[in-house]
Amino acid sequence: MTYFLVPGTFPQIIVGHDSRRSNVREKIAVMRHALRLIGCLVIALLSAPAAAAEPGTVKGRLTYDGKVYTLRHVYAWQPPLQDEELWIYLTDQPLSPAAAQHGSLPEQLARDKRFGGIKLIVHPVKPRLGDMKGVVYAPRDDVFSLEKFNFGPDWQALTISGRRVTGKARTQWMSWTLEAEFSAPVEGSTGTVRRITGAEAQRSPQADVFIAFEKALVEEGLDAAGAYMMPEILAGMRAWAKEQGAASFKEFRAKRRASKPLGEARRKQISRIDIDGDYAEVGARTGPDTVDIAVLFKSRDGWKIEKW
Repeated sequence: MTYFLVPGTFPQIIVGHDSRRSNVREKIAVMRHALRLIGCLVIALLSAPAAAAEPGTVKGRLTYDGKVYTLRHVYAWQPPLQDEELWIYLTDQPLSPAAAQHGSLPEQLARDKRFGGIKLIVHPVKPRLGDMKGVVYAPRDDVFSLEKFNFGPDWQALTISGRRVTGKARTQWMSWTLEAEFSAPVEGSTGTVRRITGAEAQRSPQADVFIAFEKALVEEGLDAAGAYMMPEILAGMRAWAKEQGAASFKEFRAKRRASKPLGEARRKQISRIDIDGDYAEVGARTGPDTVDIAVLFKSRDGWKIEKW
């Protein structure tokens, strides 16, 4: 038998024989301690992380004006904090998750001839075979084509279950045709959005970061605000500030100070926070029909501003 104990305790005590009551009580105490340790070990084993999701697979091709794009890569992303769209990318070259999750970056990469393929947009909750919409990315040697479409029915099969999407599509439209079969894990939204309001929202960790970020940006500038921002949005704001010039950025901060409250006054404007896994959306009501929105992401360093 193997004991998960410190040497010199439990095994030696149960082997030795002593009829005195104090030793009996000691034995019982040690046995209880051993059982607690074994129980903790069992809990740890049962709570170990599950195996990673099975990777995505795709086979098929996209043909545009005679050029064939052999589809070898698939990535499925449901933008968080909503349940209206699931994006499925089928491409000839790898498309990084960061790029696929971005609203406009895939177009730029395709224009640079980094990949060709198609983005299919389906409803993540109630997918229908009669719906097909998306974007075709078709770079060629001398030209680039981007074609948005919205028509149907063209799905032969489409299933979304257990955070995985599986589909088979065969369609022909004007200058392009698609034949593809795929299966992929769905990343992004958990599929459930939890809303908190009132004092709970205003005193939440997400509200604290939102308030600290705006206060640092307006009173101290980007260097101070950067501590509360994801690297991508910080880089974007730095580029924007450089393009506008120091005087214009200073003016922006002054106007922001004049038009929006800071600190505890700003906290009182927070009306709700929607939480979807590692994403949260803060809504601060500034008027009867006006709500300022910020999206936060929970990084390894805590909640950070991702969109503002």
